[in-house]
Amino acid sequence: MRKISRKSWLGRLTRAGAVFGTVGLCSLSTAWGQDRGAYDSEDQKPGARYFQSALQEQPPASAKIPSEGEPGAPESPATGTAEALPGMAAETPAAAPEEGPWSLTSVFNNQRRGTNWLSDNGWKLGGSTVQSYTINFDHPADHYNGPVTWTDRSDEYQLNQQWLYLERATDTTTKDWDIGGRVDVLYGTSARLTTEAGLEDNINRQSNNYGLAIPAFYVETAYKKLKVKWGHFISPVGYFTVDTTQNFFNTIPYTYQYGEPFTHTGALATYTVNDNLVIGSGVIRGWDNFDGSGYGSRQLGWMGTATYTWKDKSSLAWVALWSQEQNGFSQNPANPNADPQHSGRYFQTLVYTRPITDKINYVAQSDFGTQSDANTASSRLAGTNGGTARWYGLNQYLFYTYNEKWTWGANFEWFRDEEGYRVGGFLPNLPNTSASTNTSGLNPNRSGYIGNFYQVTLGPKWQINKNMFLRPNFRVDWFGGQATNTNADGSPAQPYNDGNKRSQEIIATDFCITY
Repeated sequence: MRKISRKSWLGRLTRAGAVFGTVGLCSLSTAWGQDRGAYDSEDQKPGARYFQSALQEQPPASAKIPSEGEPGAPESPATGTAEALPGMAAETPAAAPEEGPWSLTSVFNNQRRGTNWLSDNGWKLGGSTVQSYTINFDHPADHYNGPVTWTDRSDEYQLNQQWLYLERATDTTTKDWDIGGRVDVLYGTSARLTTEAGLEDNINRQSNNYGLAIPAFYVETAYKKLKVKWGHFISPVGYFTVDTTQNFFNTIPYTYQYGEPFTHTGALATYTVNDNLVIGSGVIRGWDNFDGSGYGSRQLGWMGTATYTWKDKSSLAWVALWSQEQNGFSQNPANPNADPQHSGRYFQTLVYTRPITDKINYVAQSDFGTQSDANTASSRLAGTNGGTARWYGLNQYLFYTYNEKWTWGANFEWFRDEEGYRVGGFLPNLPNTSASTNTSGLNPNRSGYIGNFYQVTLGPKWQINKNMFLRPNFRVDWFGGQATNTNADGSPAQPYNDGNKRSQEIIATDFCITY
């Protein structure tokens, strides 16, 4: 194993510091060059509104999305009346509504008639384009940033997502009944990371880095305070979501990639009990499972949700799942292509958000998952026929909104793969088994890690304008535990740098356009 000298570490940190120092100077020069009085009113700060929606306000219990719609949905324009000067109230005109970000819905505007047949009927059309480049200081030969995903390819360009959605959100504020729905389509390198059994594995049959995914297509019915999604939808678990534009960082934590589901197929009902509490319950096919084919189970599972919001805008969200999932064994061990076995899996997540000040927000997330009768690395080492698998972790985030254009974030994560069952590979199913998909990813031997994964991510989000933002961040990852698989030379297959290191440092930057 190659040792890292102190000079090498100092050199890397110096290079990283130079990059982020330059970004910091840009943010300060931008801020000081603007009129400070323009930020006295919260309505004048779209950046602050974004974080209030994402971090403080009560989210819908059935989706990790802004209150105005799912990923990419534009904000509602702020309205207000200008304060009149003494003696001039009659002559002072009302302030014009603040213009929101441009969206594809605007293409259907009829300027002559002042109508838009799409939005006039409650529909929204939108999307986003996300492109990234990640520098890995080790420059691995396989061009993978180990188990770090989303921006998983090192030292090369990625079109992470080309996202389009069409949505009609339900609204029962003026009537008792309503019906709506939503369809999302994703093309890019992130598509292979959201593969669902029986769906994307039938679409993406070529082994390459790009693919097509359909994260959601569902019908939503609403009666007063009750809403029900019927179909295929993005999982509400945790703090991160599939659409990367809705996350603060462009790299994702271990808890999300390896500890949580991405999508579900079934029915999920949510009920608004009062202004503080939203609860939900539903029947699903389990984790990332469309029709039970391939590695998916044909048995039904259960999902429960609850979100409580306090007067100070602090909130606590809980989601729990129980389902039958692939456990790493085939029905016939002599036939590796045989249908897989399944066993019971329980998972729960808690997300707590709290506004510390008008500019500082704190988020904490915990995960816990367990599965019985699983083919774990620990059981293989012990020579036993499977055992109980457990994975859990803690994520903490701190966000500082400097002004409408610059927000800084920090994330520290600890994720433990107790029996070496979850981390490794890029499929949302178990990494140590052969799935029916032909999705490219890490070498299969880069799995079976018994121990703790840690990562620290630091960086800003630069809101260039209402439709564009840039997210550079510096991330350090390290692993403490036992690597149970081996490289070709017989050495332990470590998580990073072609299987040769226990740690890595990367700078990941992406450019996002929403519309």
